[in-house]
Amino acid sequence: MRKVIYVLSHGTKWKVKCEHCDSEVKDTQAEAIKVAKRHVTGLPAGTLSQILIQRDNGQFRAEWTYGEDPFPPKG
Repeated sequence: MRKVIYVLSHGTKWKVKCEHCDSEVKDTQAEAIKVAKRHVTGLPAGTLSQILIQRDNGQFRAEWTYGEDPFPPKG
């Protein structure tokens, strides 16, 4: 199962949220992205993970996948 880390608009700040870590609030989106990347690098090698970055309008603007992505499936 993929570990997903979200960088979310949080009023005038940015929140990093994931199931396996404590939420953090940062002043800028760039700071929040750095925190999200640290969480990914802290996972065991080969762990399938993903960072989803939200725009301030609520839509997601970027998605980064780490580890061995099983897509396309074999067959």
